Amino acid sequence: MRAISAFVIGLILFLADVRAAGPKWKKYPNARFGFVLTYPGELIAGPLPANGGGREFHTADGEFSVLANGHFLMADDGDSLEKRWKDELKECGDSVTYKKKVATWYVVSGVGKNGVEYYVKFFVKGSNWAEFRITYPHAKNKKYDLWVAEIEKTFVPFREGDFDRLK
Repeated sequence: MRAISAFVIGLILFLADVRAAGPKWKKYPNARFGFVLTYPGELIAGPLPANGGGREFHTADGEFSVLANGHFLMADDGDSLEKRWKDELKECGDSVTYKKKVATWYVVSGVGKNGVEYYVKFFVKGSNWAEFRITYPHAKNKKYDLWVAEIEKTFVPFREGDFDRLK
């Protein structure tokens, strides 16, 4: 019984050390559109845009960047999830290594000819959209893929509440 207790305590301490060794995470809740980006605390926040639509965060050397923003779909102008999806695929061309689209979101990722890896996730709810876009050197994917996975897993595109949204 003592051996099991010692093992469990050791495992808990080990997991605490592993978590402490990773980056500290911060949250950016967007006050205008109501999305929440969780990002590594070592990233530096870019300036807030005048329209309050989102924010960019990057490493000190600029090699890793995540931009999160939101806005309105302009359906009267032909804007839609489908149009954005097609435009994204056309812009990325043959560098796309993964893509998936469902009724309310899509994701596109790949490695550009310049060696920069990208990951884009775009969400739609009603006449509103929220997205995050990540770029980093493909050569550093062992480090940054863990960040991408955590950002993707924790991104909240549409919180409940009174935000600048079209119905």
